[in-house]
Amino acid sequence: MKLRTKTWLAVTAATGLALGGFSPALAAGNAGPTEHTDMGVTGDAVMDHLQKISDISTSHADEGFRALGTPGYEESVEYVEQTLEATGAFDVERQAFEVDNQTFGEVAANVDGEDLEVTEASYTEGTEEPLTDLPVALPVDDDYSDLAGGQLGCAASDFDDSAEGALVLVARGTCSFGEKTQAATDAGAAAVILYNNDTSAPDEPLNATLGERIENGAPTVGVSYNVGNDLLTKIEAAAEGEPLLADFTLETEYTTSTTWNVIAETKAGDHDNVQMFGAHLDGVAEGPGANDNGSGSAALLASAEALAEQPTEADNAIRFGWWAAEEVGLVGSTHYVENLGEAELSKVKSYMNFDMIGSDNYIVGTLDSDGSDVPIPDGVNVPEGSAELEGIFTDYFADIDQPNVGTDFSGRSDYQAFIDNGIPASGLFSGADGTKTEQEAEWFGGTVGDKHDTNYHQSTDTIENVSKESVDIFAPAIGFAVHTLAYDLVDEPTDPPTDPTDPPTDPTDPPTDPTDPPTDDPTDDPTDDPTDDPTDDPS
Repeated sequence: MKLRTKTWLAVTAATGLALGGFSPALAAGNAGPTEHTDMGVTGDAVMDHLQKISDISTSHADEGFRALGTPGYEESVEYVEQTLEATGAFDVERQAFEVDNQTFGEVAANVDGEDLEVTEASYTEGTEEPLTDLPVALPVDDDYSDLAGGQLGCAASDFDDSAEGALVLVARGTCSFGEKTQAATDAGAAAVILYNNDTSAPDEPLNATLGERIENGAPTVGVSYNVGNDLLTKIEAAAEGEPLLADFTLETEYTTSTTWNVIAETKAGDHDNVQMFGAHLDGVAEGPGANDNGSGSAALLASAEALAEQPTEADNAIRFGWWAAEEVGLVGSTHYVENLGEAELSKVKSYMNFDMIGSDNYIVGTLDSDGSDVPIPDGVNVPEGSAELEGIFTDYFADIDQPNVGTDFSGRSDYQAFIDNGIPASGLFSGADGTKTEQEAEWFGGTVGDKHDTNYHQSTDTIENVSKESVDIFAPAIGFAVHTLAYDLVDEPTDPPTDPTDPPTDPTDPPTDPTDPPTDDPTDDPTDDPTDDPTDDPS
């Protein structure tokens, strides 16, 4: 569990997150806040917006809900825009761009007469017609039990001649999925099966993305560790010169869709010091995406409305982003960051990401940008200031005695493009396809051994299956983070305040208050004192 001191108080201009100095609110004669608050953001407010987003999604169930290129997504964009414009506090922009959209038909793999449970990889190429009687081959390795070495298939040299025209089995790890498919393609493979390396969740399907289309690339699917390991055992046991044979089909179609990010920035605040918050608005075609990621999108709307109602204007500009095309490879957020330009990019001082906050078997997770709970994966950039951003949440939770855990800071969601460009990042996460541990169940309740979100990427990701208890925890935390990065605190007023109309006192002036009241008896006659006798001779 994360427990800390007030690390966010150390967030200074040195880390580029919050700058002191001139305050627009103070200049206007309105004292700013003396402490940070959650701005009254509640789970109920988030659920109100989530209900609207959910209704939009389900009304377009026959058209792919809220997925890329669907009418449901466009209507959701319009709802976000209308909500923000109604506050009067934001400049709202719709950023259009084009993206390849991929749909799938039949996807199947059968090895030695047995059908395998496979999941198509995003950006894979398809088969022009079913492939039959493919030999099944492995990369070259001297130890296939260590999930390392040649079996990772990161280079064409990891394969020998047996890969030519074959279905090759490659383990997850070290290099990207796209690099594995490219290596197998270069070695002449006809198709690729990638298998998961997570032995702690051996039945976990592998949902891989190749990142981008690979010209003439080998069609690629993913399988769980158990499916892959069983297939590995069968391939090794096959008699020399008599490989297993497979049938493989992957039907896919690419179309180009126009889609939109929605960007909203406070009219108030220092626009050279932008603190940014984001969530992806799109979902998958398999379900209405209430948790993934209607929940994060709704939380941003509730926080934006609360910020607009604050009694003083923000010191730092707050920018919200609702991202498109996250589900097909973080496309919207990447497009946004890459098109900012150097000058505009330098104005963005921080980014907070909220991708799912209502998982039914939830955890209270922070993106572990300091690596204290989950080691930072190799190759992941952690810009300076990211740990301080995480500290905003861990300190908040510590103050309310809310247990919380660090989750992978791996770039798996829309903060990837920001950290790749040196912008500090953190965020919150209620869990997706990870498995609940006994310790997590003790802290957060729920079912040990089940996924954190048992409806992830399924038709059952409905608002009825969103955990209101989880949303109630996350909603005020997000509001608190927005307030913390929006405002520079001012000192408490003196008690009692001085009256500015009173003139200053000159210490040399005689007192204005009367002395003690005079005595009723006169003082002694000075002649009674012999020392005062004028006849005395001083000599």
